[in-house]
Amino acid sequence: MRPKGRTDFAIAIICALPLEADAVESLFDETYDRFSRFYGKQPYDTNAYINGRIGNHNVVLCYMPGMGKETAASVASTMRISYPGIHAALVVGICGGAPSPSHERDIFLGDVVISDSVVAYDFGRQYPGGFQKKTSVKDTLGRPNQEIRSLLAALRTTRSRSEFQEQMAASLHTLQQQETRWQHPGLDDVLFEASYLHRHHASHSPLRCACSIDGSLFDMCDEAPDIECNELGCSESQVVRRRCGKITATASMHIGTIASADTVMKSGEHRDIITKRERAIAFEMEGAGVWDSIPCIIVKGVCDYADSHKSKKWQCYAAATGASAAKTFLAYWSVGQGDIITHDEAFNLQSLSLRDSNDDMGSWGRGSVGGRALTDNSQGNSLVLSSLTQTHDTGVSLLNTEDYNEAEKLLRSALQGREEALGAWHLQTLDSTHYLGYSLAQQDQYIESEQLFYKAYKGRQTKLGTIHQDTLESLAGYANSLFCQGRHMEGERHGRKLLELQTDAFGSTHPNALASMCFLSGLLLGQQKYQESAEILRVAYERCAETLGATHKNTLEYLDGYTNALIILAAETESKSAAQEMLQLKREAYGDTHVITLRSMDILGRILSSWNEHAKASELFRSAYQGRVEKLGAIHEDTLSSAHRIGFTLLELEKSSEPQSAGLAEAREMFQRAVDGRERSLGRIHRDTLASLDSLGQAHSYQQNYERAEDVFRDVCERRRKILGEHHEDTLCSLSWLGWTFERRGKFVEAGGLYRCTWEGLYRTLGEENRSTKMFASRLWNVGEVLGRGTQSHWRLRGEIEQRK
Repeated sequence: MRPKGRTDFAIAIICALPLEADAVESLFDETYDRFSRFYGKQPYDTNAYINGRIGNHNVVLCYMPGMGKETAASVASTMRISYPGIHAALVVGICGGAPSPSHERDIFLGDVVISDSVVAYDFGRQYPGGFQKKTSVKDTLGRPNQEIRSLLAALRTTRSRSEFQEQMAASLHTLQQQETRWQHPGLDDVLFEASYLHRHHASHSPLRCACSIDGSLFDMCDEAPDIECNELGCSESQVVRRRCGKITATASMHIGTIASADTVMKSGEHRDIITKRERAIAFEMEGAGVWDSIPCIIVKGVCDYADSHKSKKWQCYAAATGASAAKTFLAYWSVGQGDIITHDEAFNLQSLSLRDSNDDMGSWGRGSVGGRALTDNSQGNSLVLSSLTQTHDTGVSLLNTEDYNEAEKLLRSALQGREEALGAWHLQTLDSTHYLGYSLAQQDQYIESEQLFYKAYKGRQTKLGTIHQDTLESLAGYANSLFCQGRHMEGERHGRKLLELQTDAFGSTHPNALASMCFLSGLLLGQQKYQESAEILRVAYERCAETLGATHKNTLEYLDGYTNALIILAAETESKSAAQEMLQLKREAYGDTHVITLRSMDILGRILSSWNEHAKASELFRSAYQGRVEKLGAIHEDTLSSAHRIGFTLLELEKSSEPQSAGLAEAREMFQRAVDGRERSLGRIHRDTLASLDSLGQAHSYQQNYERAEDVFRDVCERRRKILGEHHEDTLCSLSWLGWTFERRGKFVEAGGLYRCTWEGLYRTLGEENRSTKMFASRLWNVGEVLGRGTQSHWRLRGEIEQRK
């Protein structure tokens, strides 16, 4: 709903450059007014405003007439006259980045920085011995309020940061669809040594150019700043870091201290000094000025490295990433919620606050607290709404920590309160409805979650429109709840509808459309429609690689899914090729030792092993094992899985080798590690533990250590009987190995008895035509032959087999 007046705006966005404001305005979901023609402004207010909506927030965008702290301070103070309801501002635009603010963090061009504090590094005193920055509490800037600090702290977590960056990429894609100038420039991202100046070098220096004056190490001519490095002859030997522009990397988000001053930072050496002293991650010119009037958050895209090698070719892209991050930040920020409470809703809030009050109804009109509440109900309304919002937000935060039961309790409470206060179809009520449905779906309560998602979907469709992202999220939840109840056709139909709506609204390459493709693929996979599922994932992967880059997190996830689908389809050549491509891309994106890369090594190793390429598979499993020991620890399940697979490939390679070979000894050692670790972490009767124990027995058998093998197989048979039953295929497999060990030790009667049990179990469960059933019939026959042709045992075994045929 369009705000009625200027007092309904709580969020300001301030931009110093027209380029920055253009990017922000392009991401408005709705524009209410331009240059104060509808809302007006106070006399003597010389600012230029554009009013609109971003998500649930009503925002006022303010253009600055110039750069710098003084201009920013003037604009912010004047804004408070016309917009007294403004309680926080986002300073959005472009800035210079500190390339390596710490050993653990690198910042690249196009990345986004968000301030958790602002330092005015040019604010101090000039002494004969040098400049001294003021550091006393009253001389330094403040910090955001507790609510914003809590949000920033939450955004530092790995999962939240990843989610933020995905939403930021989606907003950036929307912006880039509107105008080509917001695209990545396609240039290499180059960082020079801090002390290396951007100036004419050697033969590139014109006659009498200031760059060419002898001894002028810090002089540069007026033309040099406007010329690119390759034209000036800047030396490649001075390059510290380079990122190829042909592969568009996804912009990252960084939170930290931002240094603000009235001067442009164009010195790499001074940059590094201030970065170290202030622990700054970026440099800009407006934040400190705005803070004098309004608490602010700086959200800016990095367009240069705050050194002399600046290039304006990165500014449009950096402005776009900064604006996209600002929109994403507002989506997380509940302060200044944009829902307008109607008169009827306010009356409901008043009634609810009075019902919840402990005041005696009879004390009204006698100057009591109850009487004051009647005349000043706005405070009560605000408190009730604030309490419900806090309950809702806490419930949502518990969903992120997977505490679904506690989240359900809080969301039910929030939903009940909002239904009474605001009505069942208010947007805030529908938010609680949606998230309660999500919490129930995570607990497999799909019947109720279906009802809640459907209500949220229909309500949001009416309030926000069919193609609003919130509406589509509720539709996805509804489709999933239907599918998980076994109503596969209905779930698939709504999954296809979701994909169609996302594609029509945003285009086939938009991240939301690609996510819907992945969702539909999962629904198809659950119905064993493997071919179509794989094809959808292939298309999603190719589109995502084209749009977001080959090494983007989403691209790699789609490639993972596509590879797994090919494995299910047993498509040897395609799955091997896809897995090799996936491993290469993850090496480029994360390095050789990242856990994500190690997982891809494991997948490729399994594919190669399934097609008997055990030598290549073994090398991959070894690399994965070593990396996982370092990253995850020796008893992590992924590490133990790699140990087991090393043993398996070695066992397959050494089956034809001489006993006691090095390969078999190592295989036995790896299986023993897997058994010890899995018994400790998973328990003695876990299926994976028993699989490793069974393989350990096989390794002993192939080494002709039959006595030890017999002990192991007796142990695993006993455990599997208790857990799986006598006729389970895994139990029968262990019985057969125990029989094989008896046979090798010359215990033919015992071997025959176990072969009979195995044969009968397979005959009962798999049928007489099964290959394994026939194999054990043959083994049983052979044991009878060994026991002696014509003996009673021989004829009894032969008769049983013939009778079963």
